[in-house]
Amino acid sequence: MQPACSQPTRKVPLFWAILRAFVLVIGLGICGMLSFFGLAARGLWQSDRSEEFWWRGMQGEALIDYYVTQGHSWHDLDQHLAEVSLKDSPYFPITTVVDQHGRVVASRDPRLRVGQIVDQRLLAHGIAIRIEDEHVGVALLRGSTFSQKYPQHTGPPPFFWPLLRSLLTAGGALAVVLLMLAAVFARWLTRPLRHLTTAAQTLAVGNLDVQVPGARIRELNDLADAFNSMARALADADRQRRQLTADVAHELRTPLAIMKGRLEGLQDGVYQATPEQIERLLSEAALLERMIEDLRLLALAEAGQLPLYPEPVAPHELLEDAAMAFADQARAQHISLCVQAAVDLPMINVDPQRMNQVLANLITNALRYTPAGGRVTLYAEADPVALSGMDRTVIVRVQDTGVGIATADLPRMFDRFWRADRARSRGSGGSGLGLAIVRQIVMAHGGTIQAESVPGNGTTLSIWLPTGQQSQSSQAHSPKSATVFSNSTA
Repeated sequence: MQPACSQPTRKVPLFWAILRAFVLVIGLGICGMLSFFGLAARGLWQSDRSEEFWWRGMQGEALIDYYVTQGHSWHDLDQHLAEVSLKDSPYFPITTVVDQHGRVVASRDPRLRVGQIVDQRLLAHGIAIRIEDEHVGVALLRGSTFSQKYPQHTGPPPFFWPLLRSLLTAGGALAVVLLMLAAVFARWLTRPLRHLTTAAQTLAVGNLDVQVPGARIRELNDLADAFNSMARALADADRQRRQLTADVAHELRTPLAIMKGRLEGLQDGVYQATPEQIERLLSEAALLERMIEDLRLLALAEAGQLPLYPEPVAPHELLEDAAMAFADQARAQHISLCVQAAVDLPMINVDPQRMNQVLANLITNALRYTPAGGRVTLYAEADPVALSGMDRTVIVRVQDTGVGIATADLPRMFDRFWRADRARSRGSGGSGLGLAIVRQIVMAHGGTIQAESVPGNGTTLSIWLPTGQQSQSSQAHSPKSATVFSNSTA
């Protein structure tokens, strides 16, 4: 039974998704504004107390104040109204005031005279005047205007429709302006993402030098920076891969060419199969084997698969064993090789064989570039500043009085197949993999390695190795010199 094929989900461009969200928010906002106004207006003209609202806002309070100041009486109200000359208002003006007994006490309506008893049916169209829930009279509005234009008080006042048209016009114009702004902002927000998409597609077809411009929005700018960093890292890795392939091919071709030439010479009778010729062939084969083994070790270390068997080791013992292994070579070259390390230093948890390999590479280079009468010193001391703020570290240094290294060459010291003196042969200058292997082994132990050198004054290689013990200082380690390789630069 074949599984049912799911329908592909329709993909919506981000621009239209953002624009759709803006349109929804704008529409809901304007509709909400108009709905609020409509409900408020509807409540005003349909409320049972809407007349009282308009009346109190215009003349009602003045009448109540007069009644109270006259000792709860409407005495001489008609004369008072004539004196203050309350002007007719365009909406709901008071024309007649009737007391609680239905007798007219003030009137601007020629049909009603002061002292006249008003029919209860007419009073039903008026507004009751109350003071603390006490009925003290009725205010009659311009009855003809109110009754004819607003029968039963169910329709909107005359100002409503012009106001509504104005609101609709303003809302429509505001919606158009907001939609235009929404389109501009949506395009502005999606432009960096379009650049990233185009750059990613370009990167996918093999153009690793692509970069994207920054963005004004912080998150999108961080994304652009991360993409640019990734592209640069891929480009660097590709260049290193190409360079490594070329270097490996070049380095392996030389011993193979020598071996082939000598074997062809033996085959053609140019050389005799003497012990000396066989020794030369074995020497080239050993060189080729050592180079292949170095490449294998370097590949394992860079992949994080280098096997380590750590154990507690005393730093002074590690240096003394390394110095003893090279004592004869140093003596033959008339170079002083000494160790300066305190016996009470903290133990370091390292693989002794791997660290011996590191020291052997460093001492070999020091002896190679130190002239006769020079000195190579192995130091070990406790670092007063913690490597990570938590663990104490021990610094191991290999210092020589050789020719030194130019400042411009320091950053390349730990590159594969790099030699300070290009004129040296492989027999005297090494394969150029030793320091690269040293760096990887030190990093595998959680340490760092640093090189300092002044041309003509020798070179110092320093290694920081954690002890696992808590440091008394919480300050982070800050190397003093030019070239530092740590786990973060692997």
